[in-house]
Amino acid sequence: MLDIRPVLYLVASAFVLASVNWCRKQWENRSRLPLPPGPPCLPILGSILSLDPVRPWLSFNALRFTYGDIIYARLLTRPVVVVNSEKVARDLFELRSTIYSDRPQSIVYEAFALDFSIPLFPYGDSRWRLHRRIFHQQFRQAAIYTYYGDLLRSTHKMLFSFLQDPHNYTSHIQMFTSSFILSIVYGYQPTSKDDHVVRIILKYMELAVAAGGPGAAMVMETFPFLLQLPVWFPGATFKRASVECHQAGQDAKEIPFQDYNGLTQNHSQSSGQMPPCLVADTMNRMSGFENEVVEAAIKEAACIAFGVMILGSAQTSGTILVFLLAMILHPEVQAKAQADIDRVVGKDRLPDFNDRPTLPYVEAVLRETLRWHPVLPFGVPHATTTSDIYNGYFIPKGSYHC
Repeated sequence: MLDIRPVLYLVASAFVLASVNWCRKQWENRSRLPLPPGPPCLPILGSILSLDPVRPWLSFNALRFTYGDIIYARLLTRPVVVVNSEKVARDLFELRSTIYSDRPQSIVYEAFALDFSIPLFPYGDSRWRLHRRIFHQQFRQAAIYTYYGDLLRSTHKMLFSFLQDPHNYTSHIQMFTSSFILSIVYGYQPTSKDDHVVRIILKYMELAVAAGGPGAAMVMETFPFLLQLPVWFPGATFKRASVECHQAGQDAKEIPFQDYNGLTQNHSQSSGQMPPCLVADTMNRMSGFENEVVEAAIKEAACIAFGVMILGSAQTSGTILVFLLAMILHPEVQAKAQADIDRVVGKDRLPDFNDRPTLPYVEAVLRETLRWHPVLPFGVPHATTTSDIYNGYFIPKGSYHC
């Protein structure tokens, strides 16, 4: 006869441990300050039922009128603190930056080849410092003006394409961003909008963004066994997506770098000189050809630089579309902005960066466009390195902040 006493013992032990853990949490909650106000938290689900699953930022904005400028919610197992005012954001992210500058870590990062992305690195570790050094040298504030000439030439080329083929304006914008970014990161211009490097990195970024979205990431963090299932297992959607994204991430790191090495050899054989770019400048400055760690970091930084800029260009495209909508809805604003440009620039040339300080109305239109309809409402979440107290509320360690 089967002896079930060991099973009963394990079940009873698990129940006792769970009960003790629950009692400990309740006691800690009683002995500490309250959490920020927020929607009700249900077991397992948390506050998901109180939010719009497609556009949660609208829900949090509406909840601001009920709970105030700082809101606490739990999305499955993920504690989230949402800041809804500039004052609170400055108090936490600037005045207490040592606590709120970290990034949340997730099992999703390694599974989907997101673990070499500097926006997701733990704040302050050695790998973060190396990548930050690479980015800072190339894209620091004092170096930005060096890209103005290339940017203006690419812009003029795009505007000429608009005149030649106005119906495909979206393709012209994509070609403009891709050619400019490839030139400053890898040192070459794509021959067409279907350039293989652009396709490879765009594929990786699309897969990574889909995997790193709040919905998918929360499910995989709550049920991590979904990433351990075999690829052939029915319903193993997340595992199959992980395998595909991981391979795409490796391709995005290696193939553009191999192409760069090919370009370098061609220029050497022809006694030419490689144009300045992130990869060439960093490899020479940091002896990347002699240090495998530095070379790997440069590969990752170049891939992420291109990917982040592509995402940024997508945000730029979205902002341009919002601007067009605003001008259609408010033609009187368009007329004033055009008058501002005509007053300063005239009608014999196009504006350039030197004209920006003397175009206050155009600058105001740009800022209002960004405020009116932000393309990335949540940004990249932050995480607390330790517990904190703000305005009488307890902010737990490791909570997400956006």
